[in-house]
Amino acid sequence: MIRRSAALLGGALAIALLGAAPTGPAAVFLETWAKVPSYTADMKVHETKGSEVQDRTYRYAYLKPHFARIDITGGPGRGGGAVWKGGETITGHRGGFVSFVKLTKSIHDPEAVDLRGGTIVEASFQTIADDIRSAAAVTNGEETILGTAYDTVSIPWKDQYGATRVVIFLSKTSHLPARRVTFAGDTIVRTEDFLNVNASANLTESDF
Repeated sequence: MIRRSAALLGGALAIALLGAAPTGPAAVFLETWAKVPSYTADMKVHETKGSEVQDRTYRYAYLKPHFARIDITGGPGRGGGAVWKGGETITGHRGGFVSFVKLTKSIHDPEAVDLRGGTIVEASFQTIADDIRSAAAVTNGEETILGTAYDTVSIPWKDQYGATRVVIFLSKTSHLPARRVTFAGDTIVRTEDFLNVNASANLTESDF
């Protein structure tokens, strides 16, 4: 009886630690994302780190389970890009006249991340889904920006520079992310807008 009670207590504790399954807009996004094999999007990113500021635009492509391509279309490093095919390395190139030189680097190499250390993988909707599933708390809501209403999902989130939470803005029509805003306390430190999202891109491994 003692052993059985201990086992039941352990199971209950494990369930409590896992937390309840997401509901509302968070659950709808996860259900929608589960049916999307690949997508492309343009990204407009504004971020700060202390007194440093970076503005960039990107072209992004993702194919489940572990293929991503990112090209810098505007801002610092314009013309550069990288491809990830799983694991801890990326193959990339710098912009400008040396764009033909291919480099293999760690996914966390300073040349492979953004101002706040974000990687090519963290830019994906897959990472957003993973973060929601693993969040200690998920808060659903709604917000209107410039006359457009979005469902919102807020979760605790940390980076090495003091971020504390992330708010994901979901399209009410596609239920996919339209914006992701990162906060450090009450201060916005990164805003990512996902534009021209194509969830019917039909990408293959040869695109990476």
